[in-house]
Amino acid sequence: MTRFCTFASGSSGNAALLSSGNTHILIDMGISCRRIIKSLEQIGLKGEDLSAVLITHEHTDHIAGLATYIKKYKTPIITTSATARQLSYRIAGIEPLLRCA
Repeated sequence: MTRFCTFASGSSGNAALLSSGNTHILIDMGISCRRIIKSLEQIGLKGEDLSAVLITHEHTDHIAGLATYIKKYKTPIITTSATARQLSYRIAGIEPLLRCA
């Protein structure tokens, strides 16, 4: 079963989840890590259930919770090479998780 859930949308933060079977991809993390985890729990998932995080671009309303999230979870971060470069400048320790698409 494929499912799409919006956790937040707008200038104050963006985050959505695309799931198919046991694959769960978070699209952007522009809200707090705490709010992401709470949103996941409301639909029966945990932070470690994420298969990947897809970051569309490096604006704060798309990455606000990412630095906190990667301290606990080692989920692959999928993004473009340009965004990966910007994320590596802004978030310490993210480089090993980055996967350029």
